[in-house]
Amino acid sequence: METAIELRIDPRHRPVGSSTVRRLLPFRERRMVGPFIFADLIGPEELADQSSPNIDAHPHIGLATVTYLLDGRMVHRDSTGAVATIEPGDVNWMTAGSGVTHTERAHPDDANVARSLHGLQTWVALPDTSEEAASAFEHADADALPTETVGRSRIHLAVGTGWGMESSVVGASPLVLADVRLDADSPVPISTTHAEIAVLSVDGDIAINHERIEAGQLAVLDTSRELTLSGSGTAIVLGGDPVGKRHMFWNFVHSDEDRIEQAKADWIEQRFPTVPGDHEPYVPLPGQTPPSPASTPTRTD
Repeated sequence: METAIELRIDPRHRPVGSSTVRRLLPFRERRMVGPFIFADLIGPEELADQSSPNIDAHPHIGLATVTYLLDGRMVHRDSTGAVATIEPGDVNWMTAGSGVTHTERAHPDDANVARSLHGLQTWVALPDTSEEAASAFEHADADALPTETVGRSRIHLAVGTGWGMESSVVGASPLVLADVRLDADSPVPISTTHAEIAVLSVDGDIAINHERIEAGQLAVLDTSRELTLSGSGTAIVLGGDPVGKRHMFWNFVHSDEDRIEQAKADWIEQRFPTVPGDHEPYVPLPGQTPPSPASTPTRTD
């Protein structure tokens, strides 16, 4: 039987901060889909206090982080000075470039409030010409992003291009990230020109060319075929054009392996820029002993 699905990736549970995520990329048989080199499905998680999300200061190079929420909210802070609350349908795009540090916290008004958190955290490998760009942050509210309806189904384009639309968050290379809410009576053609595409089944009964995708599963597709999403529920379409081979260690992504070694040393010595008012505690490099307050280097920049 011919299939439109080249590979099915089942999620693997991983601890991140005070929560557990379901990791989809990287995968041993598929490191990237287009420029997307990392993807975690957050929740759905029921929260009752201010302890989650709670991700301490940590660094990145050579990539852009892309955060998209389906439910709940959290506060982003980074070393560019940006502070932004992200809510469902919004996009946070943070360009790490030559080096950035950031945190993600619960909103202060959510202390002791029962709530849910559900969303997607992805990393996009930057093209060669942007790997050492200056760090930057971009936020787009949900109502500022383009949407399209196909019958009773709805496409919300978070990043990039697709379905004849262009998001205000363009990205650093050709790519797409879209939230598709499917109605059973309204199939949605995957209308993009990108070389590589995958579909994440978030919930409901999702199929591609009538092949069902299990909830939480990422399906990498054969883009030489005509592709149609059907069923009912929520699906995320992501992908784009490849940017070339990348090395990855912890939070560092780069085409040059030596540059990652430099980033390791820079983080150990705390030469990265710091998050104003929210840098301590910071997450130590894997294998590094967490610093005590007395031994934490003092920054003057």
